[in-house]
Amino acid sequence: MFWENQIFVYNICMRKFLLFLILLLIGCFLFYGVIKWVGWEEVKETLFTFSGYKGIVILAVTILIWLSGVWRWRFILKSQGCNVSILGLGEIFFAGTTINYFFSPPVYFGGELFRAYIARKKFSLPQEKNFAAIVIEKILSASVILVFLILGIVSFIFLTELPFENFGIITIGLIGVLAVGLSVFYFRSFKKESILRYFFRFSGLKNNKNSKMIKNIEKETFRFFDFKKSLMWKGLGIAFLRYFLILARCWFLVFFLTGETGFLISLIILFFLILASILPLPARLGGLEITQAFAFGSLGLGKVVGITFSFIIRGAEILVALFGLMLLIKLGIKFSKESIEKTTNKFKIKRRR
Repeated sequence: MFWENQIFVYNICMRKFLLFLILLLIGCFLFYGVIKWVGWEEVKETLFTFSGYKGIVILAVTILIWLSGVWRWRFILKSQGCNVSILGLGEIFFAGTTINYFFSPPVYFGGELFRAYIARKKFSLPQEKNFAAIVIEKILSASVILVFLILGIVSFIFLTELPFENFGIITIGLIGVLAVGLSVFYFRSFKKESILRYFFRFSGLKNNKNSKMIKNIEKETFRFFDFKKSLMWKGLGIAFLRYFLILARCWFLVFFLTGETGFLISLIILFFLILASILPLPARLGGLEITQAFAFGSLGLGKVVGITFSFIIRGAEILVALFGLMLLIKLGIKFSKESIEKTTNKFKIKRRR
């Protein structure tokens, strides 16, 4: 049985790794294609004009963006009665977000599951509250993303004269699906009506351990999203702060590269940044360059500037993610040692018996 489980886990890991490699190759191909299309020499020339305090500003705002994520996670856990150290959570958050950034786009939840597991081990947090925090985070983020997607597409239509063809249809469809999903959730949450009962009815899951845990997660989630309490509104405020920081980073970088100070331009750039984040590509490789080349080109700011923008954004994010990678290795070594020690102690106890 033990070896069957080991083989099962190994097969899952290999599939995930294979999918990661395929997506990485696709990203590299897209990256090479867009650079060849625009021209590396022009990109390099524009990139070399960006240096000094400008880079420090972009890096500082990027760090604030990640730190706002720590604050949001701690706020959610604290609302569930789990008052944990913000430094300890920060260490885990940076490590988990690094997993999402470099390795986990195929599943979109790899970093969150890692955070839930390590936080449970480190702070002895209940499993239901851990997973409920993940769900609440995703719903808060989706709610804010929907607002910025709508503002971004409206600004794009207003500022450009491009024909509203396939791109517009796909984007409106994406916004529509997200809006319907969130509307159903908030309506059910307001009426305190379970969404899961329909899932259980069709799936056949009723009284097993997992279904009970999922129901508890839903209860925790509904308790947070209570329109009559300030908890939900504070959570949305923190989530908005995170995206306002991302918007500020876009504004600073557009100003540094082009001298433009238009708020609508920054909204459009953020809109395409969000679209690039949805693509399942490691570190948004290729996707970020294509979307920003299209966005800057459509706004008359130049495709070369768009690619330079994506290079600088990725450079700042990679620097922060490398710090997260160091924390990830540190946590991995720490918990591996603890696991080995526990296994060794159990083996010694059995031998004594």
